[in-house]
Amino acid sequence: MIWDASAVNPAARADRLDVLIDLASSCRHVMTAAVVEELARHGLRQNVTDCGFEIVHVDGLTEIVALARWVDRAGATEDHNRGEATVLAWADVHGATAMIDDRDARIAAQRSGVRAHGTLWLIIRAVIEGRLSEKSAARLVDTLRDSGARYPTDGARLHVWARDVGMSFDGLPGR
Repeated sequence: MIWDASAVNPAARADRLDVLIDLASSCRHVMTAAVVEELARHGLRQNVTDCGFEIVHVDGLTEIVALARWVDRAGATEDHNRGEATVLAWADVHGATAMIDDRDARIAAQRSGVRAHGTLWLIIRAVIEGRLSEKSAARLVDTLRDSGARYPTDGARLHVWARDVGMSFDGLPGR
């Protein structure tokens, strides 16, 4: 799983990055150097390096070609979406899942055949799999929102949003 700053930033600010990594624990955790640089501008480099992310560079020949495509697809400019472009290029080349909360970038990835999900997907999947209680998931969502995450729902309505996107909590014990 390759992580974008949009998914990492709120968790790092809330000191809950370890929780997200635990929820995706069966994965290799990768981050591009460009994303690390972006997070460092917000004073979050130490939070990221302490969590053991493998830092990769998008500089192989195949990666550079993919990056050129993703700069265009992600609408990367001098100031915006550069990290997303590197994440999606690396995911594209290496067959990885991109963890990215930027909705437009995630949709572009999915339309291009790159697996991409947001933090809410990870949290909901953990509830469905019984690795996180619904109450803990709601608290985590609210904590991440309080730290700057821009989710389409809050913790209290997470179950409704999950149902609306086809990831229902219905049928779980206590529901």
